[in-house]
Amino acid sequence: MKCSAHSWAARCRRHRVLAILASAATLLGGCASTPDARELRSEPVRFRTTEGAPAVEDRRAAFRTVFCDELRKEGLVAGEDASCGRWLWRLPDEPDSRSADVRPALRPSDLALFIVTGAFSECVGDDARPFIVGAERLRADGAFVETIMVGGRSGTASNARQIAVAIERAQVISEHHVVIVGYSKGALDALRFLVDFPSLAPQVDAVVSVAGPIYGSPLAEMAEAPYARLLARLPYDKCPPGDGRVIQSLEPTVATQWLESNPLPSNVRYYSIAGFTTRERMARSLVPTWKILNRTDVRNDGQVVAADAVIPGSTLLGYANADHWGIAESIEDVRKFLAARPDPTPFPLEPLLRSIVIFVSDDLKRAASQ
Repeated sequence: MKCSAHSWAARCRRHRVLAILASAATLLGGCASTPDARELRSEPVRFRTTEGAPAVEDRRAAFRTVFCDELRKEGLVAGEDASCGRWLWRLPDEPDSRSADVRPALRPSDLALFIVTGAFSECVGDDARPFIVGAERLRADGAFVETIMVGGRSGTASNARQIAVAIERAQVISEHHVVIVGYSKGALDALRFLVDFPSLAPQVDAVVSVAGPIYGSPLAEMAEAPYARLLARLPYDKCPPGDGRVIQSLEPTVATQWLESNPLPSNVRYYSIAGFTTRERMARSLVPTWKILNRTDVRNDGQVVAADAVIPGSTLLGYANADHWGIAESIEDVRKFLAARPDPTPFPLEPLLRSIVIFVSDDLKRAASQ
């Protein structure tokens, strides 16, 4: 790609960044079977946990009810589609939806929401920010919403400091429910923040992991060498090197040892959403890594295995029928080639974020009243 015109410089840089990242994924690619929907929903996900951690609470049915309600309000599903099965996987161990709780109305003015970006998001630019449209709508409704763009190439310790600075600077009033939504590696950064900054952790009411590699990703162990070569070509003005520990922090042994050595603060409530999907909904540039992860577990989103994406002791909200980008980013709007999918229907991200906020706000109110 030539980038001669000054007005196109920034756009061209972003194209180069994404092309480099796609090249790294292709280097790791290989042949593997591609599972169909029947195989993906055939058995429960055996997610991991740590010794001594509280049990994971399964609230998939209740969250499904909230999410379906939001989709109906937006006219995205028919009234008779009681399960919204296109968007949330129903696995054999999901509780009966008839036992789901009835929620009160959301008051966005009671909320302070911090959205933490994932690995390399800083490198791609503002159009890669998670939940852009949903965040704008919540702001319009009166919520305090801030996206924390952490270091795209830094490890969790460095990014935890950035989260601490952002939350201190925000000076949220005590009446607000403070909720951190960590997308991808942003979930690891958020957990590290809670442990490294115990004076600030009491301000946080909830952390939500969306496709978070809580126990790392098998890709990190095989990706360090090719990523090191390719990422050296990234433009520093949009993708500063940071501490260079992004891949290391995603290695399964590193992430698991950190969790085992650092009990999470008990005053915070934790929530998890993972994703996995079929080839029809997998972005073109994620297919190589998706095939690699299929050798470990076919329930993966192209970057993270679903069994590794549940915070110990958290509330499980659901498994989205989406790839790693589609669960939080509208990247297909601006990177059509890289994010092209055989099924081009985008995941309903605005209703997803709103459902997360509604569910978590209700859960926090219920917990406070007990």
